[in-house]
Amino acid sequence: MNNPVITKNLKYGNELLLSIINASYDGFWLCNKEGVVIAVNKASEKINGIDAKDVLGKDVRYLVKEGYFDKSATIEVLKKRKRVSILQTLKNGKTILVTGTPIFIKGELSYVITNDRDMTELAQLREKLEEIRKQSRGYLKKLQDELQNTGLKNKNQFIFRDPKMLKIYQSVKKVSASDATVFLHGESGVGKNLVAHIVHLSSDRADGPFIYVNCAAIPENLLETELFGYVKGAFTDAKKEGKPGMIEMADKGTLFLDEISGMPLKLQPMLLHFFDTGFVRRVGDTAEKAVDIRVIVASNQNIRALVENGKFREDLFFRINIVPISIPPLRERKEDIPILTAYFLKSYNKLYKRSVSIDPKVVDLLCNYSFPGNIRELSNLIERMVVMARGHLICIKDVPTKIIEGVVVLSKIYGHQSTHVSLKESIRNFEKELLANAIKLCKTQIELADFFSTSQPTIARKLKQYDLTNLLKNYKT
Repeated sequence: MNNPVITKNLKYGNELLLSIINASYDGFWLCNKEGVVIAVNKASEKINGIDAKDVLGKDVRYLVKEGYFDKSATIEVLKKRKRVSILQTLKNGKTILVTGTPIFIKGELSYVITNDRDMTELAQLREKLEEIRKQSRGYLKKLQDELQNTGLKNKNQFIFRDPKMLKIYQSVKKVSASDATVFLHGESGVGKNLVAHIVHLSSDRADGPFIYVNCAAIPENLLETELFGYVKGAFTDAKKEGKPGMIEMADKGTLFLDEISGMPLKLQPMLLHFFDTGFVRRVGDTAEKAVDIRVIVASNQNIRALVENGKFREDLFFRINIVPISIPPLRERKEDIPILTAYFLKSYNKLYKRSVSIDPKVVDLLCNYSFPGNIRELSNLIERMVVMARGHLICIKDVPTKIIEGVVVLSKIYGHQSTHVSLKESIRNFEKELLANAIKLCKTQIELADFFSTSQPTIARKLKQYDLTNLLKNYKT
């Protein structure tokens, strides 16, 4: 029976539904089970650059053949009888994401409704991202190439890029031409030992011995005999023939007294006497012997403060502090980190017969780490990552957790002007923001998974992790 009230309500409902569809930002197409276009909304006309009347009543296969678009989600839905998402290229050159959904009536596939949205801008962003990745790879290649032409060629030369180290390099070159005592100051691991070697090898004494003494590592009761030597019968366990001390062994060469702040107070007068006279006396001997050496000392402590506290002789400090050279910690010369990283990477690849490269993101990470252990810590870290890398590329996942957690990211990298944040927190914020922006374009978890080239369960887990599930519209399991 034809009820005018029902007919009026149906007409009103259809008009309302059509108005809602036409008001949508997304494009909508409705096709019947044969693939013939029944309806197209205004948004889709704009996205596709068409007039609806040109495609209504036509088979989508014909539209593909005529070049309106390169492929059809409707055709795929009719074949597979399930929802399908594809990237579609239009005649006007745009790339759109199309999701086709089957409509079943009484168990029979009766219609296919597709919705599309313009992905051209996102495609351009992807291309830009790939270009940035290429630039990053090029940056690393350039860095490795430059290593061949600058910095350290072997263990007795400098690697540096920071202007602070250039000044130190110039000072080392000047002082190497003389026999003046050099006092190297800096934190543990900054390279004092290396600088001492360079001074020695750049001097006229390069063919002579280089004798290293760690004043803090040798027990106090042994340090005197180690430094000055002893004669036959000097003490109970003395060798019959006696033994020369390290000062004598450095004759015609260089004596490097590392951690001189650890020199016991009772031995400091003997050392001062040698500095002043150039003569050394073995333990148990009455005669002195002239020794021709160059002295380099080093310390990671404030010697002036030790002098004030009565733990180091002031006259000895003045005697060793002829040419002071202060080596800055690695955190104060971050420009050196990339080139040092490339050097250590090359060295340990050769040592362990590997061919591991490093992701530029890891280099950026290291440039924002404080390196309390300085160059020694960087060297050990690269060695560890070369040995333990799971593939041929050292990635963020190969970096020890304590390094990542210790990183403080510079505000300019993330555009924040207030507080610094850890790398882990920054990555989390970036991933959340990326997902939130993608949801504006991809309305379902499947579409998000397609867009990010991952699985739907992964997307679901990430959405739950970042409390973004409610942002999704029209999601159907």
